[in-house]
Amino acid sequence: MTPSNPICSMKTLLLIAFLASFSVLFLVTCDKIDRNNPWDDNNTLDPLEWAPQNLDMEVLSFTQKQFTWDYGEHNIEGFKVDRKEGDGDWKVAYATLDKEARSWLDTEIVPDTSLIYSYRVYAFAGNNSSAYAYTPFPVYGNGVTDINGNAYVTIIIGEQEWMAENLRVTRYNNSDDIPTGLSNAEWENTASGAYAIYPHGSIDGLNSDAEVVAAYGKLYNWYAVDDSRGLCPEGWSVPSDADWTALVDCVVSQGFPNELNNPNGAANALKSCRQLYSPLGGDCTTSTHPHWNYYGTYHGFDEFGFSALPGGVRFPNGSFYYLGTFGSWWSSTEYSSSRAWSRLMISGYGYVSRDGNSKRDGFSVRCLRDLD
Repeated sequence: MTPSNPICSMKTLLLIAFLASFSVLFLVTCDKIDRNNPWDDNNTLDPLEWAPQNLDMEVLSFTQKQFTWDYGEHNIEGFKVDRKEGDGDWKVAYATLDKEARSWLDTEIVPDTSLIYSYRVYAFAGNNSSAYAYTPFPVYGNGVTDINGNAYVTIIIGEQEWMAENLRVTRYNNSDDIPTGLSNAEWENTASGAYAIYPHGSIDGLNSDAEVVAAYGKLYNWYAVDDSRGLCPEGWSVPSDADWTALVDCVVSQGFPNELNNPNGAANALKSCRQLYSPLGGDCTTSTHPHWNYYGTYHGFDEFGFSALPGGVRFPNGSFYYLGTFGSWWSSTEYSSSRAWSRLMISGYGYVSRDGNSKRDGFSVRCLRDLD
């Protein structure tokens, strides 16, 4: 048996000890890498996890808007604010703020009522950025008044400004009266514009036509929608089928899927929160009109201020049904010689339904102004 070389043995032991210590150092070093660090270009953070929270906006004057937000404990470099005017491009890093900032004042607003400003705030660290926190909803417009002098609240969703109330007008824009008071037979046979008021005698808690109109608006057939004399205020129009689609697409993009059985669906995001036994409590749970009827887990939460209300329907045979349960709104787009596109929201679903209905149906109307 050949005796071992003590020098070689010592070298081997030293090599083994070195490799072992290097392995331990490597493991310890790997354990110390913080993949939750926003500065790390390979971080595993969800961009939403380190984004600003609870972004709020207060209009201080025609030329000033104040923004506030909350933030967690992530180690960041600071915040950036992007701004967009109307349908123009985003001005990236319009303002850059330090990491302690929780508010920002925009003092460079041009007092032009036709110019709409949009904002988004986000955190940054080195080359990395969090998800955006967008201008909070609802964003209110400047309102609009119809030819009768009825004033309407308006809200801005995406690139559209919508009435946040159902139409109540009784005259076309040239001051001609819109026919009303039609019997069932007259309603069924007319091919001219007309409106109806849901009978107050069939509604508990409303005692006059005026109270019904104030709560739910009027019901118009499609011939009134299509009349060249104009149903909506000057500069406004009854939304087309494509306009309604754009609205729903915008709502979906904000995290509210247009799904039938989803309590967090697009319809519930657009509905007024006023409902019998609403789980939201406060002013949302009410038996005072207007309100939606109770339906289990489905309830409006009015994320965007659209405040959709269930004005019911007058069917082609003249009968009235579903106030409190159905909200139906006309589009200006024809489906066929006897039908036109509409949108429907029902108390027990989270879906905005696109339907082709008889032009003799009496539905609610919302008016729209494109911001471009």
